Formats: sequence, C-alpha cells, structure tokens
Amino acid sequence: MDKLSRWYTSIKCIALAVVAVACRTGGDLVPIQQPDPVTAAQASLVSVLPTGATTAEVIVKSIRLEPTGWQITATSAEGGNLTIPPGETKDFTDFGLTTFRLNGLVNGQTYRFRLAFKFADQDSITALRSYTHRLPTAPRWTRLAPAPFSGGDYTAYPVAVDAICGANPDNGCGHPGTGAFVGNRVQLLRYAGPQQDRMQRWIYDRATDSWPFYPTADLRIPRQGAVQYNVFFMGVDRYQFSGLGYIAEERAASKYFYYRDMAVLLPVGGSPLKPLYAGEDGEVAFFTTTDEAYFLTQFGSPAMRSIHATFTQTERAPLPEPPGTLATFSIRNIGYVVNQRLGQPIRLWAYDPVADKWTRRADFPGPARQRGTGFALARNGYFGLGLTADGQGLRDLWQYDPGTDRWQYVTEYPGQGNQLLAVFSAPDGAKPERAYLGWGYESQKTSTGVNRIVGCTDWWELTP
Repeated sequence: MDKLSRWYTSIKCIALAVVAVACRTGGDLVPIQQPDPVTAAQASLVSVLPTGATTAEVIVKSIRLEPTGWQITATSAEGGNLTIPPGETKDFTDFGLTTFRLNGLVNGQTYRFRLAFKFADQDSITALRSYTHRLPTAPRWTRLAPAPFSGGDYTAYPVAVDAICGANPDNGCGHPGTGAFVGNRVQLLRYAGPQQDRMQRWIYDRATDSWPFYPTADLRIPRQGAVQYNVFFMGVDRYQFSGLGYIAEERAASKYFYYRDMAVLLPVGGSPLKPLYAGEDGEVAFFTTTDEAYFLTQFGSPAMRSIHATFTQTERAPLPEPPGTLATFSIRNIGYVVNQRLGQPIRLWAYDPVADKWTRRADFPGPARQRGTGFALARNGYFGLGLTADGQGLRDLWQYDPGTDRWQYVTEYPGQGNQLLAVFSAPDGAKPERAYLGWGYESQKTSTGVNRIVGCTDWWELTP
C-alpha cells in the first residue's frame, strides 16, 4: 500500500465487557491511523531549517533504505539547481537521519525540494516540498532528538512530569527537578500498534535531549487517541488524568469504538474516574483551566462538558455554532477554540468559565484548512499547520494576541508533520517559556498527484 492511513466516516455500535466503550454514526473525522503494523521501506524530508542569512539545514529520514535508495534535489523558483553537498548520516534503531548543510540561499527566495525513492521496493515516489528562505527571527526553533521508533500511533497529548522529580537527585529521575511543570521532562502516551497491542510511555528529557522508554504506562488498556492532561486541586495539588480514546476493528474498517474511562494519578496513589465520562461519543477536543478540563466533540453537536479536579462533571454553555475540526488553547484561564468548517470562515471563540459564556473573537485570517494545531505560549495563542481542502499539508504558524484581538503570521514550522501533532505548552509564567511540537502525520505531496500520509517522530522546541 502507498497510503499508510485512512479517513473513516461511519461508526456502528458494540458493547464490550469490563471496559466502557461507545460509538456513533455520522460525519466523524477520526485520527489518521496506520493499518499496516510493518513500516515499509521509505524516505521522508523531515525538515528544512534556516541557520543563517544564506544557509539552511536539511534532514532526510530513511527507513530500511540503502544510502543509494533515495535521492534529493532542489531548484529555485527563479530557475537553476541548488547544490546539495554530501550529507552526514546518523543511524537509529528503526531509521537513519541524513543531515545536509546548504549554502548560497537567498533571503525571500523559494526553493522546491524533490525526494525520490521506491516505496516498499515497488512504486516510485517523488515527494515534493516548497521552502521559502527567511532569516532566523523570533520565535525561534530548536531541533531536538527524534523519538526512536516507527509504526504504531504517532499522536499524543504531552504532560510535564518535572515536579515528580522534585529537588532530590537521588529519587530515580537522574537529575534534580529544575522547576515545577515547565517541561524539562514531558511524558507522552502512545499506542504501539496492532502487533504489540499495548501502550507505551515515552518521556522526553530536555537535560539529556533523549527519550527514555518505559515499557508500561499507567493507562493499562491499549487504545488509540488516548488523552492526558493536568489540573490542580485547590490550585496546588496536581491531578493527572488519562484515558478516553478508541479502538479500531481492522476486520471492519468503518467501525470505531470509543472508551469512556479515565485513570487519575493523584499526589498519593490513583483512582478511576467515577462516574465515567458522560459527554458525547466521538473524537474530543479539550482545553484546561487551573482546576478543570472542558471537552467538545469534533464534528459533533456544540455541547460542552467539563471535568473538575474533584471528578465532578458539568454541562457547560454550548459552542455557539456547529463544530468542525477544532484546535484549542488556554490563556490565563480563558479557553480558546478555533473552529475549522469546510466552506466557512475559520472562527475563534473565547470561553469564560466564570460567566459560562462564549465570545466571538477575530476570525483567523490565514488560508482555509482542517486539522490545524493550536497552543499557547507566553500569553499568546498560536494556530496553523493542517490540511487544505484537497488534502495537501500546510506549515504556516500564526500568533493571536488576546489583548488586541489580532492575528499575525510569525513563522513556518520547520518539521515534518502538519496534522495531529503532539504539542506541549509551558504553563503561564514558567521560565523558560517554551513549547514543544512534533510527531503527528505529514500529508506528503507527490509528483503523481497523490497525497501520501506519513507518520513523523521529529521533535522541536519553540521559544518566543
């Protein structure tokens, strides 16, 4: 197969023993999945990152391909070929990364990269990517270590686990905690794929720029699309919630079964969420305030439900319009939802939990899209990436200022993915201010006109 994932649009019902699941039929937009547990030999252009006025770094990822099994070339929009010098290859367990350092780029000029290879030793693929060279400015991107795996689920909801380390270097963390929850250590849960059928817990360690692997996770039941988040009881004690998600029955690809259970890690011990999540069935989008999480259903009804740190569930004021695909972020305990609907303006809504009220804010001025990514950083909102109507990937990133209610373009994501990225934002006022972005999926345009979906494992830090 030359497509590694599918869109599914209909859900039917089933009841499973022990675990609560649910299902629904209709216009669902369920996360892209990779049905084949064995990743075929392939290559991807991971990143193009400007490093100076006339220089850039280009990284190619190859999976089970010999160095002669792929070729990268580049041309400028003004004509002429860009010289690509020999690269340096670093081998990981499941793949290799080859780094090229380019010279002679012109500020403001657009270049087109072509990566040619044979997919699974059968079909010839030429993946295309445009890049406009711009001088490195704020906000700044830093390339971090990639997660060392392939296959399975490339989506995740990161949470900080810094404070678990505390100030004691002998507590098993390997180094002292350097600040509560700022993201020096970030945990991600992922489904390892049908072959292993289990959850994995990966922690990104900023001090060592590495990914220690923990074979088991607090969430014991395998599932795709699991969510996790932190809230604080009385604004002090951190409670870590994880759960929801769904399973896919491969023998009947139109069927998805949604879990309603959540596990809660408390300062001492743990607990299941009781009662079970009572919101609408389907893929959720959520944002958090200090002590509460707020859930909406993508392509569902406008209904919203919250879960407090005390486990209390409350029906909240519904989103004032039908949801499409949703991107969310929180700034100073106000939740923001970017609603992406086909053929409609991309609208931004702000939710005040004290007043239980929505307010329409400035529409997003960038190109139309679905599956965009949202997050907050340094008391500003960010939104971008995603897919065009014809399935091609976008990498533009825009900043929203809640004080002026204005959007502005700020940067291009240098990494590979353009949808369903894992995103972590440091808490308001944390030092250093940073966000992590990575993993997810890339819609890879090819010379044959096919949009090929590829799982990604690169990892980036964004600083304002």
